[in-house]
Amino acid sequence: MSNRGRMTPWLSSLYFAKGMPRVVIFVITLLMLRQMGLDMRTCLCGVSVMYLPWVLKVWWKPWVGKAMNYRQWILLTQFLLAAAFGFLACSLSVESVMWGLLVLISWLTALHNVAADEFSRSHPLAPHHSIVQELFRKFALVIGQGVLLVVAGNLQIFYRYDMLYAWRVLFYFLSGFFMFLFFWHVWTLPGARRTDEEQGHSLPERQHGWYRAVFFLLFYTFSQTMVGKVSILFLIDTFRNGGVGLSPQEFGFVMGIVGIVALTFGGFLGRKAVRRFGLYHCLMPMTLCMLIPCVVYVALSYWQPRELLFVGAGVLVEQLAYGLGFAAYLAYLKLTDYRECGKSLMALSLLLGCLVSGPLVYALGYNAFFVLSLALSFLTILSSLMLRKHITLNS
Repeated sequence: MSNRGRMTPWLSSLYFAKGMPRVVIFVITLLMLRQMGLDMRTCLCGVSVMYLPWVLKVWWKPWVGKAMNYRQWILLTQFLLAAAFGFLACSLSVESVMWGLLVLISWLTALHNVAADEFSRSHPLAPHHSIVQELFRKFALVIGQGVLLVVAGNLQIFYRYDMLYAWRVLFYFLSGFFMFLFFWHVWTLPGARRTDEEQGHSLPERQHGWYRAVFFLLFYTFSQTMVGKVSILFLIDTFRNGGVGLSPQEFGFVMGIVGIVALTFGGFLGRKAVRRFGLYHCLMPMTLCMLIPCVVYVALSYWQPRELLFVGAGVLVEQLAYGLGFAAYLAYLKLTDYRECGKSLMALSLLLGCLVSGPLVYALGYNAFFVLSLALSFLTILSSLMLRKHITLNS
């Protein structure tokens, strides 16, 4: 068997490890904080801080490879993630320590993501390995956003709704899992290779029409980002508070399995469409798809269905539409000469959307908030109209 063929075990486990911590800090943590009694404003504003490492990545990423090789970074961050999850399990009752550990985990996750990507780029990959990477990254989302939340819900029942103890058990499990990954990758990861410094990390020179690109990268997904985080709280909140009252097990099934499958399929269709027809022709139809998640949650917040079937159907539709619409955003990122800067702007959009949604949903309630998010979708349309003047028919 060739060296390329033997890469699949370490590559699959590495990209599974890459996807898992992001689910923990951006989904599981949000649910945990809400169940621990923190108000929506505190939960959302706190989680927004976790995006900061990705916002600043354009500046710190060039220095990562200079400090240590990427194999060492992978092993170090996985060991520290194991330790951080263990300490977090012990410290959930101390709020200041808990927030400090969550911020540390977000930085370790960002460092691990960069190291994993750069390490895999430094080794020759067979064509099918890009599929392996994406498959196991999505599998991590299904396990983290689906299976782990089902386990958390069952633990809460087992421990007679002692929420704190149930979440502690889950984080102890994550600590042990990342320690296992650390030892697995000590054994399986090949030696590091020296490569030329990657180009494009520095901030770009201003180009003609640069403000259109910046506006698009910041505001194309802004209203959908607001909806994305609030929808998590909306789905698990009680009917009396305006939510639809899903249990952790039901949420894990709806968002972690149905939602991720729909999102993946939507992204696949979107990429196929862009390759076949070009970004210029696909941009406006995909922009209209980005409005559908807001419409779905406006309808769900008015209706508040009690049947899991209808909630699941709504999530399926909005995630499929979001996957289609977001494909245009990713396609434009690949076209730019300043991709790293674009990724930081994307992270800034996520941070701002999460940050402003906290006070807004706290003041307005779910229904009025989703209506406002739908109204703010005009920014998505405006950003696309501006970008059409910045790309050519041959893009």
